[in-house]
Amino acid sequence: MQGVRPAGAPRWVDVLFIALAVYAGTATVWMLCGLGGPMVTHYLGLVSDLPAALASATIAAATAWHSGRGALRRAWMALATAQGLYFIGTAIGVSSWLQGQDPFPGPADIFYCTFYPAFALASLAFIRAYAVRVAWVQLALDATIFVVGFGAFFWFLVIYPVASSIGVDFLKQALSVAYVVLDCVQLLMLGVLLITSTGAAGGRRVPALLLTGFAATFLGDILWSLAKVRGYYLSGGFQDVLYLVCYVPLAAAGREQMHAARAPARTSSPRADAFARSLPYASMLAAFLVLVYFAHDVIAGPTTVMTMIVFALTLLFMVRQSVAWRGAALVRERQAARLVEDRYASLIANAADVIMIVAADGTLRFASPAAERTLGLKPELILGQSLADLWSGDDAEKLRGFLGELAATPSGTVGPLELRFERGSRRCVLESVGSNLTEDPAVQGLALNFRDISERKALEEQLRQLAFHDSLTLLANRNLFRDRVQHALTLAHRSHNSVAVMFLDLDNFKNINDSLGHDAGDRLLQAVAQRIVKTTRSSDTVARLGGDEFAVLVEGIGSQRGVERLADTLIETLALPFTLNGIEVRVTASIGVALSSADGSAETLLSNADIAMYHAKAAGKNRHVSFQPQMQDMLQERLRLEADIGRALAQQEFFLEYQPIVDLGTRSLLGVEALVRWRHPDAGVLMPARFIHVLEECGQIGKLGRWVLRQACRDFCAWRASVAGSGGLRLAVNISGRHLQHGELVPDVAQALQESGLEPHNLVIELTETTTMYNTDANLERFHRVKSLGVRLAIDDFGTGYSSLSYLHRFPIDILKIDRSFVSRLTNSDNGPELARAVITLGETLGLETVAEGIELEPQVGALLALGCVAGQGFLFAPAGSLEQLSRSSFVARRNALCNAPGREDAAERGWFKSPRAGRRRVGAA
Repeated sequence: MQGVRPAGAPRWVDVLFIALAVYAGTATVWMLCGLGGPMVTHYLGLVSDLPAALASATIAAATAWHSGRGALRRAWMALATAQGLYFIGTAIGVSSWLQGQDPFPGPADIFYCTFYPAFALASLAFIRAYAVRVAWVQLALDATIFVVGFGAFFWFLVIYPVASSIGVDFLKQALSVAYVVLDCVQLLMLGVLLITSTGAAGGRRVPALLLTGFAATFLGDILWSLAKVRGYYLSGGFQDVLYLVCYVPLAAAGREQMHAARAPARTSSPRADAFARSLPYASMLAAFLVLVYFAHDVIAGPTTVMTMIVFALTLLFMVRQSVAWRGAALVRERQAARLVEDRYASLIANAADVIMIVAADGTLRFASPAAERTLGLKPELILGQSLADLWSGDDAEKLRGFLGELAATPSGTVGPLELRFERGSRRCVLESVGSNLTEDPAVQGLALNFRDISERKALEEQLRQLAFHDSLTLLANRNLFRDRVQHALTLAHRSHNSVAVMFLDLDNFKNINDSLGHDAGDRLLQAVAQRIVKTTRSSDTVARLGGDEFAVLVEGIGSQRGVERLADTLIETLALPFTLNGIEVRVTASIGVALSSADGSAETLLSNADIAMYHAKAAGKNRHVSFQPQMQDMLQERLRLEADIGRALAQQEFFLEYQPIVDLGTRSLLGVEALVRWRHPDAGVLMPARFIHVLEECGQIGKLGRWVLRQACRDFCAWRASVAGSGGLRLAVNISGRHLQHGELVPDVAQALQESGLEPHNLVIELTETTTMYNTDANLERFHRVKSLGVRLAIDDFGTGYSSLSYLHRFPIDILKIDRSFVSRLTNSDNGPELARAVITLGETLGLETVAEGIELEPQVGALLALGCVAGQGFLFAPAGSLEQLSRSSFVARRNALCNAPGREDAAERGWFKSPRAGRRRVGAA
């Protein structure tokens, strides 16, 4: 139903109805007793029904407002309209009487006549609303019998006598007869409504109240019509009492309708149903009374006698049919009851649950067939035994306690209770609930229901295992590890001890998955987990947090040094080779160590270990790092920088500086290296070491590398025009390994060269040694693609990684840049010159150019020249700065002088970074 308004009658409706009932009762007693004399009774009879009519119409309108949209609401709207019309007609009639004029016939009759169509519409709407679930054929027959029987009664005993009166005005006669006829029609329609209203909201009370109210109006109209036609009408008579009291049941019907909408639907009472079913029989009796009335003069005639006999036989036949139908109904009820019993018996016999009935002392009186399927107990063999004796161990006592509790509980359900049943080879877990039905004559005992939940318990255990353990390694997972850490911290705080947490991450584990496949990677993780468990103590908790990340909880530690020794042992153990598919695989691990503090939480301890592990990876991997408080500040700075990167790229906060690369012998300019800086609005100018790794980890390094390439090439080409021998100057640009691995470097370099017009052989792409040796086969292919553009490739910071001669020979490298650590040892270490000589000799052997980085002292220049290195850069010559500053340097002036000297036009092209010995060796080889 749509648009249902709040149910229930408002309080003011109840108050108005009570006032109406009190008023009608008081006025009725007043008129019947003639209190105050004929004059008072006369005027009271004239005006008494005006307030009652207004109150009844108001309640009908309120009922329509509080009814849901549909036929019922339309019915009450029509009824409220009809009562409003009747109230207006009554008001006009009273006004005419008070002015000394007889209102009949008059204007009031117009509203009285329009009252009937409105009331008829209301009756039809009520029938439509109430006739929802009815047997339409039976309804049609009952309605026809009712209308024909009572229609004959009204016509011959009411309408016809009124119409046969003589000596009155024609209009008065016609209106009187019309009122009586319309009253009869309305009574018949309300009777049909009473028959129809089976199971509707409010039952048959609302139609019965409407019928009662209109029946009072009908009797009042008959008495009024006879009095008016015969000329002896006086107000204040019994007809006015009927006109007054008829509004009480009409108003009660509206109030009952509102209350019925709020209350739950109730089935009609047998008495009300019997009354409704008796209406067709009453109509036949009414028709018979009409026959008797007209045949009373010839009551002894054969026709009359036979008519009465036929009527009596008809009644007896109908009684006989009623008795037969009642007998058939009883048979159907017994069959339905037997069917229900058979259905319940079949349900119990085939139910998966075990159903038992136990006496108060625990003796088994009934067991369903499921007892044999579930428990292996035949019902006929266990009847009469004590139910608790069928169980063993603690569960038998639990069952006895359950039965005692059940016997002491007079109503309701007790349980559920889990019981383990073991008998022979049968094992199961049962869930039991029970009800005390000792007062039920059909049971007279304790009803028990046992359900086998063995599979559910096994699944719960499996889910618990999955919820707290890693499915691949069977180690504790993150949730269980966090719980263990919290528990360990609680115990440590009580005993004033410390606990330690180690986060362990496998280095470059992705290479295993990429090269050997994910199955091999999973087996490696399992092998790593076993080694960690064997290396740690049995009291330690080892967990896999996800991917290639593990964690170890160390309790009862003596000192931080003890934990660090354990970390070293783990690193050494994991460094031993693993065999996967017949292939030896080596892995390393980065470990972060964190110790608990007196007021630290589990989340803080875990976070500190994670931060320490991050620093172990940043420090070069394959090591352990213990957490220090300043690491937290470094992490916060990293997070701030990561949040600011997007803005820095959009607002061009990055800029380039250039460090000169000079000829160590002539101190002339050979080229420049572009170095990126970040002009941070809060932190000032940041060096690459502060932000490059952040850009790599957040995936923005490609954008920055692309911008550096394009900007450096444009700046260099625009600036070198002012330098002599500009065709021989070279530009070196550092490229991140992530930029190379993502496969975007080749198009980015090609675009930078095309936009700037820089010759490819004058661009040097620098990558670190570690980046070069990572994923060598894939990088080799990428290097060849970059080299195919005509640019030169350089290994930056050479000597700090783990490259081998075979890899250097395979890669298309042009330049080796000697790391500053080797340069610094030239003057402060005994073996410094030997290490630098080894690098320079390696370059000479492979035909590579060499450039020394980080030159800060003049003696380092002499040592490098003696070793054969002719090019270098460092603070000794100049820090990184702008190209304008470089234009004013002595290196540019020296180059200009050399290039402009007579006979030195080729100075810029001769032996750029190569030593004379390397040049001679190359010529000799040719």
